[in-house]
Formats: sequence, structure tokens, C-alpha cells
Amino acid sequence: MDTKEYRELANQRAGIEGLPSVFRRKYNVDCMPVMGLVRSKLYFGIKVLASNVKKLFKRPKVVIE
Repeated sequence: MDTKEYRELANQRAGIEGLPSVFRRKYNVDCMPVMGLVRSKLYFGIKVLASNVKKLFKRPKVVIE
């Protein structure tokens, strides 16, 4: 448990398990104002897209020399 590999895997797992919490708190996926399976899938997809776009712009820029 003290190895570097274990710590990296634990951090990755914590990030994956934190996503549902973020969607519930920040994007209000529990109470979307839509009816129907197709519309709810569309709204949820848009919320996931918004999350991914925010992560993309938050990432530090890489300089290639």
C-alpha cells in the first residue's frame, strides 16, 4: 500500500467515484425538467459534454519545443 503504483491507482479510483457526486451537486441530474427516456438521455449527454468542455479548458497548456 505504500508503493507509488498503489497511490496512483487509489487517486484514479477516487476521481472516478467522484464523478456521480459532481453531476448531482453541480449539474442537478437528479431533478432534470424533462419527461421521457430520449429527452432525459439528451439532457444528461449535454451535461456530460459541458463537464468535458470545462475540463478541457481547465487543463494547462502544453508547450512543444
